[in-house]
This record gives sequence, C-alpha cells and structure tokens, in this order.
Amino acid sequence: MHKIAVLGTITKDTIFYPDKKRVESLGGILYNVLALSVMGENSTKIYPVCNVGYDIHNEVLRLLKEHENIDLAAVKKVKKKNQRNSLYYQKDNNREEISKNFLPRLTYSQIKQVIDSDVILVNFISGSDIDLKSLMKLRKRSRALIFMDIHSLILGRARNGKRFVKVPKNWRDWIGCADIVQCNFAEFCQLSRRKLVKFAEIKSFARSIILSGPEILLVTAGREKGYIFQTGKRGIRFNRSQVPPLKKIRDLTGCGDVFSAAFLISYLRSQDPVLSASFANKVATYKCTFLGTENLSMLSKHSF
Repeated sequence: MHKIAVLGTITKDTIFYPDKKRVESLGGILYNVLALSVMGENSTKIYPVCNVGYDIHNEVLRLLKEHENIDLAAVKKVKKKNQRNSLYYQKDNNREEISKNFLPRLTYSQIKQVIDSDVILVNFISGSDIDLKSLMKLRKRSRALIFMDIHSLILGRARNGKRFVKVPKNWRDWIGCADIVQCNFAEFCQLSRRKLVKFAEIKSFARSIILSGPEILLVTAGREKGYIFQTGKRGIRFNRSQVPPLKKIRDLTGCGDVFSAAFLISYLRSQDPVLSASFANKVATYKCTFLGTENLSMLSKHSF
C-alpha cells in the first residue's frame, strides 16, 4: 500500500460562471485528496496535512470520513475562519480570484507526521501554506517522492483579497525541494517573466528549471498538448502529452489538482511520466464535465 500525504489548504469556494450560475463547494487540496482516494482505492492511504478553520471543520470531517483510505490525524482545527475563495469565470475560461481569511502556515511538527510517506504532494493553495525553511527540512529528512504544484506560490494578494501574479525572487529554492514540478503554461511563462512562443525558448527555460533540482517538469496546457520534461542519461528528454477532445466545459475548478492526483496514481504503478501524463489528461478532462468536489466519486465509475 502506498502512503500519500497532501500538504496545502482546504478552501470554501464560491464559483461564479459567465451564465450567472453560482455554486458553493469545498475546494483546495480536497480535489487532490478525494481524487487520490477514489482512484487509489485499497492500494493507497491518503494523509491530508492542513489547518482547517473552525467554521467548516465539521463539514470537512464529515466529507472525509466517508472514505476509509483517508487518515485524518494531520487535519488540525484552528481558531480562525477558513480561507474563502470567490472565483469569477469569464467566457474565455479565464478567471479572477478573490481570497480571504488566510490560515496559519503548516509547522514542521505537523509535517513530520507524514515524513515516512512514499509520496508527498505539496499544493500551494493560499501561497503561504508552508514556509520554505520547513519545506527544505522536509526535503532533507524524507525519502519521499515530493511532487509540487506551484499554483498560488506565484500569486500575491491585494488588500481586497484579489490575487495577482507575484513571482517570488527565490522561486528556484522552492522548486529545488521537489522531484516533480507541475504548472500550467501561463504559470510557466510567468516564472520566466516573458512570453515564451518558440519551442527553443520553451525548452531552454524548462532545462533551467530541471537544473534547479526537479527530475520531471509537467507543463499543462488546457486543451492543447502539454509538455513533459525529464532528466535522462543523455540529457533532458522531451515529450508532448495528448489531451482528449472536449466539446463542453462545465467547470475548470480543480482540474489541475485532479491531474496531479491521476498522474501520481499512474506513476506509482508504471514509473512512466509520459504514460502517467496521458492518463492524467484523460481524468482531468473528464473532471471538466462536472461541478465541484462533491462529484469526484464519479471518477471511480468512469473508465479511462
């Protein structure tokens, strides 16, 4: 049985769609946790490591207790209101995000509970989910495969809670703690601080990320083919990952998180990043057809 820890933040999301429809859902690392639980079934044990606000703590526990392979030992109730996100989608599927009620960072004493995991998935939801010193300490003391989704690590927050791009100067120190790094193409370009168009530019920047520490870099690209870069005996290898066609998108929220979960489930079995990215694209594309975290149980009923 594989032990998979997920570090980050559980959120309460209100999602606003272009057609004026509004949906409330729990979110954040719950997309990772529930997708891993459903797809991993009896072969995995999932350990969410997070602080949860007192106002949604009971709701979160009720949901997680429905899954026998989720261990709640590292889910900590805190005396603060939970992070709440308002996500405003536009017709082109871009979104504006406003976040409020940020929670305390995870401490190393919380993280060390899962130091013996086979995989540690670090997903930056608030952007301040964990401090660099604790993450570096975890990297030094754990033999786990560390998977990092940079996501909100490169987002700042205005006084009204609106998120905006703010790449930390020491971002290479952060990704240097990971074996596998995931980002979407927009985030990839934001790290480079310029628009990357030619493949030679893309490959060159990906190489610089790999040289910072990770062995695998996954760059998702929505409906376009994604990129897979990995170290090899003859240098850095490159592949493209196919994305299945999708006629209608219902909800993009959490698709990247579901991608991470599906990739890891496949990678633990195959040790093949190209095969695993292909599987993850199929699962993430299917996630786009339904709303919220509450329907993630559908992943086990769908044949990929």
